[in-house]
Amino acid sequence: MIDQIINIINSFKWLGVFLTLIFGSLVVILIVKMQIIDKWLKTAGNFLLTTAFPKRHLNKSWQKILLRLDKNDEANLRLALIEADNLFDDLLKQIRLPGESMADRLKYLDSSQISNIDEIWQAHKLRNQIVHNPEYPITRNEIEFGVRAYEKALKELDFID
Repeated sequence: MIDQIINIINSFKWLGVFLTLIFGSLVVILIVKMQIIDKWLKTAGNFLLTTAFPKRHLNKSWQKILLRLDKNDEANLRLALIEADNLFDDLLKQIRLPGESMADRLKYLDSSQISNIDEIWQAHKLRNQIVHNPEYPITRNEIEFGVRAYEKALKELDFID
């Protein structure tokens, strides 16, 4: 009688091991299919990248852009906008927004993430105008608008002070 009970318990053990292996495999397949680990690593990576990209480095880069604005000659004004655009795009790449170009990456952002996303789009389009058409007439106010749009977004995202 005791031998029968032990046999029943042993068969349940094997059934338990078998079911554990099956369900464990299903969990692993589910994790792989849903890319849970990949999403977690990207989220953790974004956090590590944003903390690893020192704010003081960005503040220095931003100060150089602002110095270009102060110089008040057309070449420095144009460069200020181009450099602000490049800095912002570099950060979008650092946080791993997908896309071949900055415009592609900007499509993943909306006003819930950056309150002045429309201004960023305007600034980026203005940057494209001056890069692709060096003779494009531009005013200091237009350049300042673009640079200040990037500045507002960078402050809002807490990348610069």
